[in-house]
Amino acid sequence: MKYLFTFCCLLFTAYSLKAEENDSIQIKNNILFFRDPRVDILQKIYARKTPGPRKGATRVQVFQATSRDKVFEAKMQFSAHFPGIMTYVTYAPPNFKLRAGDFETQQEAYKFLQQVKPLFPASFVIEEKIVDDDKKYKPKNY
Repeated sequence: MKYLFTFCCLLFTAYSLKAEENDSIQIKNNILFFRDPRVDILQKIYARKTPGPRKGATRVQVFQATSRDKVFEAKMQFSAHFPGIMTYVTYAPPNFKLRAGDFETQQEAYKFLQQVKPLFPASFVIEEKIVDDDKKYKPKNY
């Protein structure tokens, strides 16, 4: 009986050492984790892909209102103080939003935000998805 217990302990120890060597099985805090090796392959493939074209823009949301007229008044006031900065008016029911700029980094956007805050105190930096010109609707010629 004593030898059987010792043999079982050695067998369990050998099994646990083998499990640690295998990447697909991990034991942490008495929890056994099984990892599919196909996940590692997908991670390697994804890591090799080059990033696609820029799909987002960092902008400053200057003003938001439910009235279209108020947003366009704010746009005129903004354009008077900051000529040359592109502005975008979008509608997401029930609000119209005035956003400005196409900044490469968030640091640039935050620097610009500091200039805008005295005039428009509710402004903030936002990441916005932009639509590529190639993907816009183009009517077909029949």
